[in-house]
Amino acid sequence: MNVLFGSIFGISSGNAVLAAVIGAVLCLLMQLLARPLLFATLDPDVAAARGLPVRLIGFGFLALVGACTAEAAQAVGALLLLGLAAPAGAAVRLTTRPYRALGLPVVPAVADMWAGLTLSYTVPNLAPSFAIRDSSFGAPRGVVER
Repeated sequence: MNVLFGSIFGISSGNAVLAAVIGAVLCLLMQLLARPLLFATLDPDVAAARGLPVRLIGFGFLALVGACTAEAAQAVGALLLLGLAAPAGAAVRLTTRPYRALGLPVVPAVADMWAGLTLSYTVPNLAPSFAIRDSSFGAPRGVVER
């Protein structure tokens, strides 16, 4: 049950600190990988011709996503990990600028988390990950210029 829905209210303070440290390290590593990854994603042939190890960059990104998923699934569950992809998917549709698309889903994702946690707190029988996922899919998204 915890694998699917997680236990965001039941995580210990020690595990929360460890998750925050791991998250900070993963964010730092992603910052270091962002530009080469973008270049290798948009035009892998040119990136390889310029000397970038395209396959190694791809494997590094895969390792970062796997580590992030493994760490986050303990607290939020597998269903919520899929549900929080909605703001990122909306950001890709709303802008053509890659760095804006990275920052655009942050505010809706945090708002969805707080809305879902509030809803789950007020309705005790409602699982937090379910409430967050539903608030993520039900929230209206604004339009950003292209």
